[in-house]
Amino acid sequence: MEEPDRRHRRHASRLGEVSLPDDPVLLDSYAAIRCPVKVQNHFDTSISSPVGGSMAGVRISSELQAERFASREFIDQMLDRLARVTGALDLRLLAGEDLAVIRDATRDAVGSGVPLIIAPQLPIDYAGHRWGSPSVLVRGADHAEGTPGYLPVHVKPKRMLERHSRAHQLAGSPLATPWHGERLEMTDARLRTGRENDQLQLAHFWRLLEAAGWQSAGEPVAGIIGKDTVRRTFFTEGERASEPALSLASGPGSSGTQMVAWVELSRKQIRTFSRTSSSGWTLRSPLERYDHEHTFRVNLARAARERAHGETGVGPMVRPIFVRECSSCQWWAVCAPILGSDDLSLRIDKSPLDVREVSVLRSLGIQSIHDLATTDLDALLPRYLPEVRHRDHADDRLLLAARRARMISSGVDLERTTRGAIGLPSSQIEIDWDIETSAADRIYLWGFWVAGSDDWQSGRYAWFGEFRDLDAEGEIRLAIQAMSWLTSMLAEHPHTRVYHYSDYEMVHLTKLVQVSKSPELRQALDLLRSAHVDLFTVIRKHFFGAHGLGLKTVAHAGAGFSWRDDSPGGLNSQSWFAEAAHGPDPRTRDDARQRVLDYNEDDVRATAALRAWLRAEHGDQHLDAVHRPAEIFE
Repeated sequence: MEEPDRRHRRHASRLGEVSLPDDPVLLDSYAAIRCPVKVQNHFDTSISSPVGGSMAGVRISSELQAERFASREFIDQMLDRLARVTGALDLRLLAGEDLAVIRDATRDAVGSGVPLIIAPQLPIDYAGHRWGSPSVLVRGADHAEGTPGYLPVHVKPKRMLERHSRAHQLAGSPLATPWHGERLEMTDARLRTGRENDQLQLAHFWRLLEAAGWQSAGEPVAGIIGKDTVRRTFFTEGERASEPALSLASGPGSSGTQMVAWVELSRKQIRTFSRTSSSGWTLRSPLERYDHEHTFRVNLARAARERAHGETGVGPMVRPIFVRECSSCQWWAVCAPILGSDDLSLRIDKSPLDVREVSVLRSLGIQSIHDLATTDLDALLPRYLPEVRHRDHADDRLLLAARRARMISSGVDLERTTRGAIGLPSSQIEIDWDIETSAADRIYLWGFWVAGSDDWQSGRYAWFGEFRDLDAEGEIRLAIQAMSWLTSMLAEHPHTRVYHYSDYEMVHLTKLVQVSKSPELRQALDLLRSAHVDLFTVIRKHFFGAHGLGLKTVAHAGAGFSWRDDSPGGLNSQSWFAEAAHGPDPRTRDDARQRVLDYNEDDVRATAALRAWLRAEHGDQHLDAVHRPAEIFE
C-alpha cells in the first residue's frame, strides 16, 4: 500500500494543500489504540521492513483480516441504509477514482452543507500528524457564522451496547433519522465495557474535523453504528414518563433497527491508571486519552527517525510486550528475537497480564516465566500492587499468572484440582456434535461423530452443510435438515447421549428456534436439553490448564489428540469457508471444502477422545463397557 504522505504529495499543489515536510509523521486512527512498537518499528528505517511493510504496519493485519472476512458485508449494509436517507451523498460511487477526486468531492459537499456524506475523504492533518476518515459525516450544529458543522460516524461490525439498569447513560438515533438533534435517550443500555478503543478512534476523526474546520459547533460528539438493534419505546416512570425513548431489542427475532450511538468525547468515562489518585485510577475523556496516546506515538516516531539517522544516545523508547495482535503482526519477526522464548508476556497466553502489569514486573526484575515461577510473591506484592491499582483484583491476577508460570516451567499443561472418580454419563450410542459458522455468523456446517462408549475410534462422521453464502432462510433450512436427522436418531435410540464442548452449539440452536419458530428445531432443542452433556463444564470442575481449558489444549494435553490441520481454529475455518464458497477455481474450492470437513470431523472426534481419556484415567474403573449396536456404525 502506498504511504499516505507520498500518495498525497503528488496532489498537493493541485489541491492547494499546505506544503509538506520532507518526511512527515502521519498516523491513522488505529495507531493510538494499537501496539506502540508498530509505530517505532515503522519509522525506524534502520530496521529492515518485513514483506509488505508500509504504513499498514501501524495497523494490525488481523484488523485487515476482520474487514475482509467479517465486516465488509455489514458495513456495506449499514451504508446502503444510510444512503436511502433524504439528502445523503454516497461517495462510494467514486470508489474507482483517485483519492484526490474523492477529497475534492468531500470538500465540495461540506461547503454545500450536504446533510449526510457517505465514505468521505478528510484532508490530511499534517500539523497534527494524523490522517484517515470515518464511515460517514452527519451534519450537526452550524457555526455562528453559518458555516456547516459535521459529526464523524463510524461503522463497527460488533455489538457496542450492553444492558444497564440506569437510564440516561446513552442516546442514539435510528438509522432512518440519523441526526444528533433528533436523538432519543436509551432506557436500558450503555456502551459496552471494553469499547474504549472505539471511542479513541472517534476522537481521532474528531481531531481531523477540527483541523479542517469542519467540526460541529458545541461539545465534541461522535457516533458509532454497531450490530445492536433497538426499538422505540417510552419512559414509564419519573418526570419523563411517556416521553419517547429507545431500548435494546429483547432478543433474537425481535423487531428492531440499528442506531447511531452518540459518544460524548469530552465526558470522563474511561478508567485509566493514575499514580496520584488515592484509588490508583481516574476517569478520563476519550479526547484526553486519545491525545495522550497519539502524542506518545508521534514522539516515538520522531525518536525512531533520529535513531535511524545516526543520532547518538537515542535508544528505543519502548520494548515489545506480547499482546494478542502480535500473532498476526507483520513486525513479529523483528520483535520475537528481542523478547526471547521465555518472556513472561509471551508464555502466559491465558488470562494474560496487561501491558502495564508486565511493564511493572519488568521494572522489578521479573522478565521471564522462570523469574515469576521462582520469585517470592509475598515479598513482591507490596512493591507490585501500588503500581497496578488500575486493575481490580490485581493480586489474584498475579497469583494466577504465577501458578501458570510454575506449571509451564515444570512442563505441565493440565493439572487435576479434585480427587476421586469423575462421573461421566454414558450410553450405548454416543454422539458428539460441532457447528461451523461463517464470518457472517451463519451456521453452514453441522458435524456429528456417532460411536459407542467402548470404542470411540470406530465411529462414523455425519455432516450436513452448504458451502455457499446462506441467508436466514437457507441457514434455517439446513438446520432443520441436520436436526431432523438427530431427532430421528434420538427417537430410535432414546437413551443416546449427545456431547459437545461449551454451550456454543446450544446457544446457536436456541437462537435459531427463536428466530424461525420451527417445530422441527423446537423438538430437537427439547430433546437435546435432556440428552446433551457439556464436557467443558466437567473439565472446568476438575482441571486447571496452564494455557486455559479450550478443547484443542485439553484434548491434546490430556488425551494426546492431534488435529490433522497445522493451524486449526475457528477464525481460520472462516477463511477456509470463504475460499470454499468463493475460490477462484474448482480445485481451490474443493480443497478448502475438504479442509473444513476434516477440521470439523477432528473437532467432534476430539471430544470423543477426551471423553474416553476421562473414563480411562479418571473414571470409575469398575464400570463395564456398554454394548453398541454394530449396525449404527456400518
